[in-house]
Amino acid sequence: MTLIHEYCVPCSGSEPQLNEDEIKQHWLETPMWEIADVDSVKHLRRTFEFESYAEGIAFTAQVGALADQQNHHPEMDVGYKKVTVEWWTHAINGLHRNDFIMAAKTDQAYLDLVETQRRTTVTEASEESFPASDSPGWIGKSAEDELYSPEPSQGEKKS
Repeated sequence: MTLIHEYCVPCSGSEPQLNEDEIKQHWLETPMWEIADVDSVKHLRRTFEFESYAEGIAFTAQVGALADQQNHHPEMDVGYKKVTVEWWTHAINGLHRNDFIMAAKTDQAYLDLVETQRRTTVTEASEESFPASDSPGWIGKSAEDELYSPEPSQGEKKS
């Protein structure tokens, strides 16, 4: 099972921190995340970039909802067109499998948001170019056009 399909388990504080080999193993599923040392405590950190401030806020709300759902909460720093997310387990003062689970879920939330934005942009561009309410129209004349007079085929006389 991949990390994204797993759920966080409650931590009482008696669980051990991940060792270096476990960190390397889990990092293979979340390679965009930096292992940061903050006051001698290992954190997972990643900065996500957006087209607008509003997208960053929407992403922050999504991550917040995921965090509440899993009862595991990150540190988030919202800037102009970027959001930095940090995961670590406070109860053990270091990294736990839960942090990597949430990093994977955060990555998926970002990909979903970017894909939704891409589809929206493509749809808007298509609608601006060819609005659904407008027919494409004909180039040239049609049989219903009063001025239409078909060219006679060979053998026919023009009237």
